[in-house]
Amino acid sequence: MEPDLPRSVPQLNSNRCLVPVVFDDSDCAGLDYSEKYYACVVGEVVQPQLLASLQELHYEVSHVLNVNSINDDTFDWSGTVFVLETFDGEQYDILCSKKCRIVGSPCVVLSAFSKQPLPNTTRPVYSINMEGTVICFIGFRDKQRLHHLSSLVHMMGGSIRKDISNSVTHVVAHSVTGSKYKVAVGFGLPIMSEEWILKCWEKRYLGTASTSSEMMAFKLPPFVGCVIALFGFSEEDTKDMEAILIQNGGVHSELGQPGLTHLVTCDLVEADALPPTPSSIFVVRQQWFWESIQLEACTDVMLYLAKEHNRKRQKRRTTLRFSVDTETPLFSLSSSHATQSCAAEKQAKSKEAARHHITTELLQTEKNFVNILQIITHIFKEPLEASSHSGGPILTHEDTKSIFANIADIHTVHKRLVTKLGSEVAKWSNTSCIGHIFLEEADDLVHVYPPFVNFFEMSKDALIRCDKMYPRFHAFLKANESRPECGRQTLAELLIVPVQRIPRIILLLQDLLKHTEKSHHDYSHLESAVASLKVVMSHVNEDKRKTEAQVKMFEILRDIEQCPATLLSSHRSLLEKLDVIDIGNPDKNIPLSLFIFSDSIEIAKRRSANFSLTTKAKTYKHLEFFYHTQIKAVVEFSNNEDTELEHSFGLLIQWSTDLQEKLLAFRVTDESFSTSDIISRISKILASVSCSTDPEQFVFTTSADVFQQMPKPDASAPYSLRRAIKGARKRVKRAFSTRSSKSRASLSTNMESVDENDAFDTVSLASPSSSICTPVLTPRAKRPALANLLESAPDFSKCDTDV
Repeated sequence: MEPDLPRSVPQLNSNRCLVPVVFDDSDCAGLDYSEKYYACVVGEVVQPQLLASLQELHYEVSHVLNVNSINDDTFDWSGTVFVLETFDGEQYDILCSKKCRIVGSPCVVLSAFSKQPLPNTTRPVYSINMEGTVICFIGFRDKQRLHHLSSLVHMMGGSIRKDISNSVTHVVAHSVTGSKYKVAVGFGLPIMSEEWILKCWEKRYLGTASTSSEMMAFKLPPFVGCVIALFGFSEEDTKDMEAILIQNGGVHSELGQPGLTHLVTCDLVEADALPPTPSSIFVVRQQWFWESIQLEACTDVMLYLAKEHNRKRQKRRTTLRFSVDTETPLFSLSSSHATQSCAAEKQAKSKEAARHHITTELLQTEKNFVNILQIITHIFKEPLEASSHSGGPILTHEDTKSIFANIADIHTVHKRLVTKLGSEVAKWSNTSCIGHIFLEEADDLVHVYPPFVNFFEMSKDALIRCDKMYPRFHAFLKANESRPECGRQTLAELLIVPVQRIPRIILLLQDLLKHTEKSHHDYSHLESAVASLKVVMSHVNEDKRKTEAQVKMFEILRDIEQCPATLLSSHRSLLEKLDVIDIGNPDKNIPLSLFIFSDSIEIAKRRSANFSLTTKAKTYKHLEFFYHTQIKAVVEFSNNEDTELEHSFGLLIQWSTDLQEKLLAFRVTDESFSTSDIISRISKILASVSCSTDPEQFVFTTSADVFQQMPKPDASAPYSLRRAIKGARKRVKRAFSTRSSKSRASLSTNMESVDENDAFDTVSLASPSSSICTPVLTPRAKRPALANLLESAPDFSKCDTDV
C-alpha cells in the first residue's frame, strides 16, 4: 500500500535542525527504533517515491539545494545519510571530502522494498545490486580499468578482496591463465567477465541482482585467449568441436600456425604418434576440452597432458579391462590309457574342476558387471543429481530419472550377489553350492529388472534428446566418456549392459548344470535357479511387450486425426498395419491404412508427406472403425492377373447402426505382405471370434472378370441390380464360390435359384460414423446371394480431399 505523503518536503529550520516527519511504522520490521535516523535529500527535486521510501525506513527527512548552506557547527554530518540523484558534481565531491554517508535514490527505494536498512558504510552506495557479493579481480594489468570496475562494485554495494578465500563469492577474470585462476577453478567459484559488472551497473535502477540468471549469463568463456588446434579427430568431430570452441571464446587454428597455445588430441592417438610441437604449446587430451566446457572454466592443463595420459592409460587398461562372457569350451576331456575306473575318477575330477572354473568366471563377470554399474552411478548419475554445480544443475531431475531409471536398485542387488558368490568361491570344495544364492535373489531380480528393460528405449531416446538440447550435458558426456574407467565406452553402450546380464547368467548356470552330477545336492538348486531366472526373463519380456504395445496404441491415437477415444483400450493391441488403396472406385485411388487390432479394425486415410508438412496436419485421418464381429466374410479374387485386382482382397462388413452390408475392396501396396497371408490371418481371427474351428468357411472367392462386369457406384441414381443379374447370370453361376467343394456346390445351387424378382433393392447410404459413402444393399434373399454384393463396391472418394 502506498504510504500517505506529506503536503510539503521538510526543510531545515532557522537553527539548521531537521524537522521530524510523522509516519506509520506498523509495516516496517527489522529496524532499531530506539535510535533516530536522519536523511538529507540534496538536489532541486525530491521524488515522491524516494520520500515515501525514506519514511518507510523511519528516517527524519530534510531537503537542501546546496550542502554549502548547512551550518557546520550545529549539523551532525556523521549521523546523517545524504541522498543524491547522481554521484558526480560539486555536491558529491564535498560530501566525499567530509567522509559522509552517501546513498543513491535507487539504494533507498530498493532497501525500503526489501524491508532492509540502508548500507552502513562510508563508501558511497548508489544501488544494492551487488549487496552480499564479494569479488576478487585476477589478470587485470590496466590499473585505471581495474579502479573503474572496483568503484562500480563498491557503488552497487559489493565488496572486493585482493586474494581468493572462503569469503569470495565471485571472481572477475581478464584471462584464463595464472595461478589465481587455477585456484578459483579449484574452489568452484563462478568466473565472470568484466561485462558482468557493466551490465549490473546498467540495471542499477531496476534492482536486478548480480546473481540472477540474467546476470550469470556473463561468465568468462573457458577458452578466452586460447588458440587451439585439433589432432586425430574425424572430419565430423572436428567440425563439431570447432563450432563449440568458437562458441566458448576460443580460436581454432591449424598445427604449425603462429600463436598456437593448445593442441587437443584424440584419445585413440598413441603417445608415439603425436606430432612434434614447441614447448610453449600444451598438448592435452580431449577430456580437458570437454571438462572445461562442462565446468564453464578452463581446467588445469597439467592434469590432462597427452603423453602422461597415454602412459597411465596403457597401465590402467590392463587392470580395468572388462571380462566378456565367452562361448568357447572351458576345458576338454582327453582320452586316457588307464583303466575305466581311473578314467571315471579323472572325469569326476575334471567335472569338479570345470564347476570351479565356471563359478570363478561367473564371479568375475559379476564383478565386472558391478564395476560397470558403479561407473554409471558414480561417474554419470550422481554428478548429474548433485546440486553443487557452479552453473546450476546440468539436467533436470525428470531427465536424469528418465535416463537412468532404477539403475541404482539393480546395482544394490548385484552387489549382494558378488558378496555371496565371493564367499562361496573363497571356501570352495566339492560340496560347495551356488544355486541357492540366485534363488534367494530371484524375487528382487523380478522386481528391479522389468522397469529398467521395459523403458530402455525411452531411456535411450531421452539420452539422445538431452545430448542434443543441452550443450553442458553434451560436454559432460564427452568429458566422462573419455575417462579411463569407462574403457572407451559411451554412456549408451554402458546402459545396455544390464539388459544383457540376465541371459548371460542363465547361459553360465546352464553350463555349470551340465558339469554337475545329478547326485550333487547343488543340482536341484541350479535347476531351480535357471528356472527362476527364466521366469525373470519371461516377466521382463511380457512386461516389455505390454509396454511397447501400449506405447504403440498411444502413437496411433496421436497420429490419426478425429480418432475415436474408444480406440484406446487396455485389452486392445495392434496386430498389423496394412497400407492399401481403395479399388471400389477405380477412377480415384484413395490411399488408406488398415490398423488391424486384436478385436477391431480402424480404416484411416493416409495423407501425403508434403501435405502433412505444409499444413502441420496429422499423418492419418479417421474414416471408419468396426469390430471383428461385424466382418461377415473375406473375399478373394481368384483370377488376379488383372492389374487392378492384383494383390487385392475384400471385406464384407455389416454395420451395427443400420444392419446393412457393404463390400470394402482393397489393393495391398506393401510388397512385404502376401494377399493370401492377409486373407488367412483375417479368416483365422473371424473363426476365433465365432468360436469356429474352420477358418475356410469365412473365405469366399470370385473371379476378376465378374468383378469387372459389376456396375460401379454412380452418383446420379441408384442402379437396378435386376439388369446386372440378367446380363451376367451364367457367369456368376460358378464364379463366386467357397474353397470347400461341398459348400461351393450348395452355394452354386442356391445362386441358380435366385430369381429376378428376388433381386436386392439398392439405396445410396452414407455410414453415420464416417465420411465413407457407398451403395448399400437391403437384403431380401438369403446370404447365398452374397456375390451380388460385389455390385455395391464402396466409394471412398466422397471423403474430404486433402492428399
